[in-house]
Amino acid sequence: MKAARTQARSRASARTNAGARVAAGGLRLGRPLAEARRHPRIIPRAAGNPAGDPYGVLGVAPGADSEAINRAYKSKMSAASSDDEKKEIESAHTSIMMSSLTARLGGASSVAKEIRYADRTPIFLWRPRVHLCEQKDILINGGIWAFAIYWANKSTYSPWQPLMMGFAVLFIRMNYKLMPLMPRPATDDRKEIRQADTKRLGRAFGVVGGLFALFAGIISTLPSVLMALKITVPLWLLGSLYEFSVGVAGLLGSMIGASFLR
Repeated sequence: MKAARTQARSRASARTNAGARVAAGGLRLGRPLAEARRHPRIIPRAAGNPAGDPYGVLGVAPGADSEAINRAYKSKMSAASSDDEKKEIESAHTSIMMSSLTARLGGASSVAKEIRYADRTPIFLWRPRVHLCEQKDILINGGIWAFAIYWANKSTYSPWQPLMMGFAVLFIRMNYKLMPLMPRPATDDRKEIRQADTKRLGRAFGVVGGLFALFAGIISTLPSVLMALKITVPLWLLGSLYEFSVGVAGLLGSMIGASFLR
């Protein structure tokens, strides 16, 4: 009994001493917890935007790259007439940039590359980038390509006329595809509007025209390569079918560009 009472008094004394140390601030935290409290993790936060949709404020599509975002930002700022409007535009631009940075630091693989790296300026601004159309637009572009081939095959004249008509339609559709990504500046200055339109048209022609030239060039040189390798040249690369095959391949490249690139 005496030993039990002694043990109970020891436990009570230990609890009392522990309480005194806590009250006096003498309790030492474990190293991980202490380090966490001394060095809290800083998480970047996207700046708030009163309008709720920063892309809508700048007038750009969510898939726009840094060039289009910065161009829209400068255009909006130059056209803003009040301090409140400028603050809203500045907040929207900061929100997009910070969201991009936060997504990249967090390793969010589901975020599109154009959004994750929107705060970085591309090294080659004019390089083609992957940008898929909606399924219905892809089917329309494929239908244009197929109809142009059918027309060229039935034509009694050169097949290039129907193929060039198909190219022109795909070029126009490519220009409309780029409009949300390369919008006109929000200004009445005709010079700036004309420059923006010219740049967008040049981009559209560069994509569909460049791929047309690439695909047509590959097919046009294929007979020489096959003969150099002593391989039998197929019939569709001989005679009158050669010109038709080159045009079909070129238009296929334009269709791919209008459907899957920007």
